[in-house]
Amino acid sequence: MTIATDIAVQPRLSVIIPSRNDLASLPRAVSSALALPLDRFEVIVIDDGSTDGTWEWLAAEAARDPRIVPVRRRADHGVSAARNAGIALARAPLVGFLDADDVWLAGRIAERVRWHESQPDATMSFSDFATLLTDGRLQDRYQAYWPRFRRFVQARSGMIPLGNAGFGLLVGENPVCTSSVIARSLAVRQAGGFDARLRQAEDWDLWIRLTAAGPVATSTVIEVYHAARPDSLSQNVAERVASLREVVRRHSHQAWRRAPTAALSAQCMLAQAEAELAQREGHATTALLHSLAAALLRPSVKLLRDAARAALVAVGLKPPMPVNV
Repeated sequence: MTIATDIAVQPRLSVIIPSRNDLASLPRAVSSALALPLDRFEVIVIDDGSTDGTWEWLAAEAARDPRIVPVRRRADHGVSAARNAGIALARAPLVGFLDADDVWLAGRIAERVRWHESQPDATMSFSDFATLLTDGRLQDRYQAYWPRFRRFVQARSGMIPLGNAGFGLLVGENPVCTSSVIARSLAVRQAGGFDARLRQAEDWDLWIRLTAAGPVATSTVIEVYHAARPDSLSQNVAERVASLREVVRRHSHQAWRRAPTAALSAQCMLAQAEAELAQREGHATTALLHSLAAALLRPSVKLLRDAARAALVAVGLKPPMPVNV
């Protein structure tokens, strides 16, 4: 691992960007971080065994701008291990996570950094974001997708402390975009960072641990453009289900004790994922059972429709096209 840095004064924020063969998008992500209207920050970019010229570009950029801290890992250890390497090197009291294909709206991120500096007890905050589609269009307001979180926020705007509801809100759903997170460096280290054994949902697992450790807040303002990638890990349903099972298992005892309705919500989310996996593998009856379980755990029009569609498939009939509600 090769590291280069020449910043004498402690930064206020350490931005951590993992990258593997992302040269097509990495310059835009780095530029959005460098645009932060803050006087002291560092941008730690971890090249995780790229073969597309990322390191050469990164080294040249770091030579021109001492705020960039390039880190070279000569093998692909995975995004969690890459982020953990950045966390270990971070010199600021706050860390911010940014994926190599996402973009920060720098002024809004800087406002949240200043909020954290005024709230030293807060372990973590996150914001709303918009999904940047491959054709350049934006899909707005991701947080509104999650029903429990939407009911909590209601018509409020700006920075909203989650208070005593925080653990339940984050264990029952995952309304957090990794690229929107700013957290206390010490809190992240004490929580153990990202679990590199999880192929997916490792971010959700860390947010739950951070929420259990101290106060968390959210910003309803869109502060990130998150790229939609059809080849992303989230498209691997089998890996996603295996990771969800593990995260739900490891936090279920505390969830049932502290927030039983959130525990039900987490089980519902897992049942939906299990149904999707069974459908893809051609196990129609198993998919129906999981769909029914999801609808019973958290009744809604959508889940009841999903269960009805699964029932039609199970008896060999073609269901109608799904309707968004």
